[in-house]
Amino acid sequence: MSTPTKPQRLTETLTNLRQALEEVESALLEFEETLSGEEKGRSQEGEGLELLSIPEVCQGLGMGKSWVYRRLKNGEIPSIKLGRSIKVKRSDLEGYLESMRYTPPAAADATPGEE
Repeated sequence: MSTPTKPQRLTETLTNLRQALEEVESALLEFEETLSGEEKGRSQEGEGLELLSIPEVCQGLGMGKSWVYRRLKNGEIPSIKLGRSIKVKRSDLEGYLESMRYTPPAAADATPGEE
């Protein structure tokens, strides 16, 4: 078996590092969700306004933080800044999702042979 070259070793190391960072990010998201869940239980009982943390938005959408932050920065997903925290109203997130709903082409396109 031949010894890997420096570029091969670097590529392998970077791949391993990326996987480790993804695992750390997942663990942090779970931890932040646990913390925010405890806070929600204490502070939001009976309140009609539901604010989601970034980890909750990420988990709800099944997307990573960088993807979510890009949508927040360009205004696709409306957000609220409270001190150093960024929050998203559940209703705003639901509106964003509704605007992203896929609509198939018109029924006229689906009936071949009719002219």
